[in-house]
Amino acid sequence: MRFEDFRLLSIFFSTMLINQIYTVIAPFYPLVAEKKGIAQWVVGLIFTVMPLSGCLVASQIGKNLSYLGRRNTYTGGMLLGGISLAILAFIPEATNATFILMSIISRILGGIGMVSVYITGLAIISSDYGDKRERNISILEVFAGLGLMVGPSFGTLCYALVGFTGIFLFSSTLFFMFTPCLWYTLSESTEFQEVKVNTACWKLLKNKNILLDVLVGLYSSTTYNYFDPSLGPYMISLGFTEHDVGYVFIIATLAYTVGSFGLVFLLSRANKFYLMIWSIVMIMLGEIVLGLIGGFMDTVPFWIPVLGICLASLGASVGFVTPLPSMLSEADMLPHKDIDMNPDALSALFTMEVTMGEIIGPMMAGFLVQFIGFELSSTSIAIIGAILIVIYGTMRRTKHLLISSEEDLEHPLLI
Repeated sequence: MRFEDFRLLSIFFSTMLINQIYTVIAPFYPLVAEKKGIAQWVVGLIFTVMPLSGCLVASQIGKNLSYLGRRNTYTGGMLLGGISLAILAFIPEATNATFILMSIISRILGGIGMVSVYITGLAIISSDYGDKRERNISILEVFAGLGLMVGPSFGTLCYALVGFTGIFLFSSTLFFMFTPCLWYTLSESTEFQEVKVNTACWKLLKNKNILLDVLVGLYSSTTYNYFDPSLGPYMISLGFTEHDVGYVFIIATLAYTVGSFGLVFLLSRANKFYLMIWSIVMIMLGEIVLGLIGGFMDTVPFWIPVLGICLASLGASVGFVTPLPSMLSEADMLPHKDIDMNPDALSALFTMEVTMGEIIGPMMAGFLVQFIGFELSSTSIAIIGAILIVIYGTMRRTKHLLISSEEDLEHPLLI
């Protein structure tokens, strides 16, 4: 195995590990909090802290990645992820105030660690792997999906064997043990270069094509995370059991992973413009099946939520993965395309859109479902998707002019 292949495998495996930070706590943390008498809204706030902290720092990480160093940022993110899990190991015996404080600190560190790993990993793949970057970005999302699936199963097994504290001590140990391996494998990654053009994350949105790609990614992330707090109670109200709800969420993660795996073969061959449109269409169909069709049935069969969540998750996987390669193709038209600032800033922008969706989705579910119900909420999200298709389809440029003069350097992507 070549060294660069070993490095790529280490990035994939660490992505799977870092995604477990989201899901390994989901089955047990709310139960421990409930036993301590902590309000459910506080638990929800604690879960929101992680994507919020990541979103707040992502722009600065992307802008300064060349100065921080990719290896430093990546391994530092893994260490923060391990520390965040280790902190949770000691909260069961803490007072309620300490429990909440330690949980918030843990989620902040986990959020910063996750975006550090994501931004740096995507930047390395985008700049160091050339024509294979689209395939490798898809594979990265496959491992991310595996991490989301493995997390609850891994947590359940560890909980049965070693209890709550043991779960997080063991998980954090995996992070700490794997970090030295990462430090070695990333030693030949692209490091600091002389930066001729400094690209800030938010400045990229001046480019209309990139802005539209970000909107599609944000829509995909928001709709995927919309189901977390809303679909379970809705299914229970229809007469389904908690086991049915669990199966549906497992199917959702599996469908997302399968969609990401399919893009490994499809992304470099298919037109990304039509992939983006198709992702929105699938999400819309999933929302309609779950909301509109289910709302008109007296007895909803189990295949209805399964079909709806499969369509929405497959669409979300395409809408998650495709925007970054599409934005990178746009950035390739710039005169400084061989400088790493574009992959750094674009990777940060991509990560920010995902984390913003993780914040907006649950909040949207809370407000919309409370006031207009799940059926109308899902239908409203489908209508938003239809509007986005019209905007994206009519405004997204599919052909570009080559940069050939000094005037072209006044490009909206450049500061």
